[in-house]
This record gives sequence, C-alpha cells and structure tokens, in this order.
Amino acid sequence: MNLHKATLRVLYTVSILFAAGVILKGYGYYSLPVEMRPHSALHQALKPGGLWGHGLGILGSSMVLLLFLYSARKRNLFGLRFGRIKNWLNIHIFFGIMGPVFINLHTSFKFGGIVAVSYYSMMAVMLSGFLGRYLYVQIPRKISGEELTFKEMKQTATHLTNMLTEKYQLNQVTLIQIDRLAGTQNNRGGFSAILAIMKSDLTRFFKLQKLQKEIHRSYPKLPQAELRRIISIISKQSLLLRKISFLKVVQPLLHYWHVVHKPFAYVMVIIMFIHIGVAILFGYRWIF
Repeated sequence: MNLHKATLRVLYTVSILFAAGVILKGYGYYSLPVEMRPHSALHQALKPGGLWGHGLGILGSSMVLLLFLYSARKRNLFGLRFGRIKNWLNIHIFFGIMGPVFINLHTSFKFGGIVAVSYYSMMAVMLSGFLGRYLYVQIPRKISGEELTFKEMKQTATHLTNMLTEKYQLNQVTLIQIDRLAGTQNNRGGFSAILAIMKSDLTRFFKLQKLQKEIHRSYPKLPQAELRRIISIISKQSLLLRKISFLKVVQPLLHYWHVVHKPFAYVMVIIMFIHIGVAILFGYRWIF
C-alpha cells in the first residue's frame, strides 16, 4: 500500500469514527422534537451555535472549501503543480463526502430559510459527485490520472489479446466470450448506456466465475495459478474493451455532468459565505 492510500484510509477512519461518536453521543438530542431541544443538557453543546455544533460547522465548511483545490490543481493554479491528478481527485472525494456529514451534524438536522438552499445544493453536489466519479472511472487513464489516447487504448487491448492467444493459447470461442463480457456491441446512448455499464459491473464477477469454470473444463491440466492469471488478464481486457466501446457515450455525459454539477457548487458556496457573514454580524463566535 502506497503512502497516498494509507493516508486516505487513516483520514476516512478517523473522520467516520469521530462522526459516529458525535451521533452516538447526541442521538438522544437529535431525536428530540425541535421545541424540546432547549431543555436538553446537550443543547448548549450540540446546537448549531454551540461549542460542538459550531465547531462541526467550521470543520465541514472548511472541507467544502478545500474541494476546490482539485479544480485548482487541474488548472495548475496557485502553484499547485505537484501530485497526481488521480490522487487529488481522491482527496476531493474525501472532502466531498465528509464535509456534508459534518455540516449535517452542525445543523443538528434542522435547517430552513435561505441557508436551506445552500444545504440542498450541497447535497446535490455530493450525490451528483458519486455519479461523476462513476463516469470518470469509465474513461481509461494512465497511472498519473491522464486520459489514454485512443491509440494507446487500442495498443493495450491488442497486447492483452496477444497475451491470451499466444502465451495462453486461448481459442476463438473464448475471445468471443470476452467480447460478450465486455459488451462491445454497444449501440446505446445517454442514460441507457449508464444503465448498461452498471449492469455490466454488477454481473461482471459472476460472468468471470462462469468463464473460469469453462476454461478449466477446456484446459483441465492448466495449473490453478495460471488459471487465475488468465482470469485477471481477461478481467482487465474485457473492462478496457467495454470502456473503449462506451467512450463516445461517456465523454459527452461527463461534460454535461460538469455543466450541472458546477452551478450547484457555486450556489452552495455563495450562500454559505452569506450564512457565515450573517452569523459573524450577529455576534456568533466559536473559541476565538
């Protein structure tokens, strides 16, 4: 495991445990009707302006603002030219998940007025982010996170095919099954294409298991270690072929996703700053 993955794992673990601890501690308070909360012993700590509630708001808002570092890195702004784009995206996703979690705790699950627009925009950004991430991984990329050219994709696919036919001597029937597994006969577009990709991902494991059994029947003397290597190559090959097949559909969808995703993010941040400004004007302070 590299340093980036280890750091992400620690960040997620600490953040989730902290959020879970707050929820367990404040469950009795959060489950009370709004009009009863001021009578709770936890009210002064967990209300949006309380010691814990206010701190959670600052933590969540900071994470939301840090989301934009990914966009800055993609455009090499503010001197951000270090690190792989893929790693920055993973950090972006971390902030995009945990920021809304802490802001939900900050609100004590009660929101209204103009700030509710920011809240719902934030939730739209978070939920659409999952779709965006899914579309993003459908485009073949290098280790650095940059998109592969169509020529590079075809070269990689040809290399894997040659490995299967020359080194492992798989027959034409098996290669046809790989094409079926990949769904290369794609003639769908838009939302239908996304559903087809999702269906492929959900059924991939079972189809690979079935294909592994068929190869084992055809080549009974093949060692298990070699069979596992073949299945691993087939998995990579079929996934790459599927991505190539759906590429012309996914790239426009990702563009349209950006068109929808960004306005929600801008609305969220603008109203969040208005909310913070109003809170400061009314004298709300945390520990400073």
